[in-house]
Amino acid sequence: MLLTGGVVVAVSAGVTVSTPEAVYIAAVRLVGTTIGVGPSFDGFGLSVPMFFYGSTVPEGDSFHTVPYPAQINLEIPVISDLPGLSDIPYWPHSLKRSEQIGAGYLQQDIANTPADDKITIIGMSQGTEVAEIVRAEMAKDPKYVANADNYEFVFIGDPYQPNGGILARFTSWSDVPVLGDLFPLGRPGPSDSPFKTTYYQNQYDGFADFPAYFNALAIANALAGIVFQHVFPGYVLERPDAPNAVTTQVGNTTYVTLPQYLPLLAPLRIPASLIGAERFVDAMDPVLRVFVEMGYDRTADPSQVKEFGWVTPPEKIHEALNALPAAFEQSLAILGGEKYTPTLPQPVVSGTQPETPVTEHPIDPVGTSPVEQGVRHTVEDVAAALSDATRPLAKVLQAIGGATAPHKTVDPADSTVEAVGETGEQPTSTPVSRNPRPRSEASGTDSAPRLRVVRDTDDSDTRTPAPKPVPGKDRPDRTSVRAAAKHAAKEATKSAEAKRDRPAKRQSAKAG
Repeated sequence: MLLTGGVVVAVSAGVTVSTPEAVYIAAVRLVGTTIGVGPSFDGFGLSVPMFFYGSTVPEGDSFHTVPYPAQINLEIPVISDLPGLSDIPYWPHSLKRSEQIGAGYLQQDIANTPADDKITIIGMSQGTEVAEIVRAEMAKDPKYVANADNYEFVFIGDPYQPNGGILARFTSWSDVPVLGDLFPLGRPGPSDSPFKTTYYQNQYDGFADFPAYFNALAIANALAGIVFQHVFPGYVLERPDAPNAVTTQVGNTTYVTLPQYLPLLAPLRIPASLIGAERFVDAMDPVLRVFVEMGYDRTADPSQVKEFGWVTPPEKIHEALNALPAAFEQSLAILGGEKYTPTLPQPVVSGTQPETPVTEHPIDPVGTSPVEQGVRHTVEDVAAALSDATRPLAKVLQAIGGATAPHKTVDPADSTVEAVGETGEQPTSTPVSRNPRPRSEASGTDSAPRLRVVRDTDDSDTRTPAPKPVPGKDRPDRTSVRAAAKHAAKEATKSAEAKRDRPAKRQSAKAG
């Protein structure tokens, strides 16, 4: 399936199903280097160029992935520690060891990049865990902190998400024998950092939006969400600038939550689409959602770690009972033909600095022997070749979905973040309760180019929808520079043709 521009495309079944407008595609403007770290079972990181090249990663920009095991397995005695082979993609490792190995290579990759380069690290799922560990270590290094404007992190479906990430929910379980040895429970560092960071979280993604309280229905829904909201179709070709997306900024960190339909109803929604009966499935959503939401605290500060509770607070039960009449009324309206779009309340940011419970996440040192280095260079060459071969698939997927990333042209002389909008509504956002670290003036000029996450943060009341792409045609230019160049070329061509035609016309007039 592909979740593209508000439509789930079931490729294998050949059916389409309506989905909410709040979905993910972060359009970025890159001048520098982007490093992609793939999810579990994608050791070469091919998901990043396959799903996001040409949107999250603009075409023609410097981009590479960090190969690492990317496994959720068991440590096999002797085999898991074979010199030269234990660090290659897909080698059997536990999740805890896999992210440690990946963090070592990502840290080395960043350290080998010139200090004045602009670097953005994009992590998906387990790749975000790798990047979180490195970000926490970089925040302790004065060299990186002094040049914090040069680094940016984008986390997609992060199990370490402060409020919702399954690994953060069970921080106190990190000392449990066996469980704590296999799974890296607890965040590796504070939720905020000196570096610009953006979290993208699908509602009901069981890895990034696990229930805060024990609720059998909410947990079952989150498990279904692992399949439909995290793994497949997950965050592929989706828009973050939908009007019902909830954006909250705390310090240098931005949290974007994307409302979604209940994953529990996804198996019904697909066959219902075959007979045009989606509204009957949608009508079940509001009432069922009331009981699922009893397991969450949606108004909690997204930067604060909220651990899992075994008892649902009485106020959550009362809140659900009070919401039932309106939910039934909404269901009847949906049956009557009203369009249904899920929404979320705005979180309330605390005025105090969050005290993030942190657990130790050591970074596995990179091997330095000639054999280990030779194997690593071969793996990186293979990763680069596979990444280049995978990129064209991004255009195919975008064509199938009939949508591309929203783009806003940005003048090179103005490096401020421009807004991108596709609707006439303004996204929900929360004022910053804690001031972000002051940025240097140099970062606001074109002499210090950087990767720009272009998302819908515009305060204007009206917006112009981005034109939808037509299959078989190129997408709109990414920057005004390209547009201006094309315009200038056309004008020059017209001028040249006019000059060639004028003498002939005058000669013809004399002859007549």
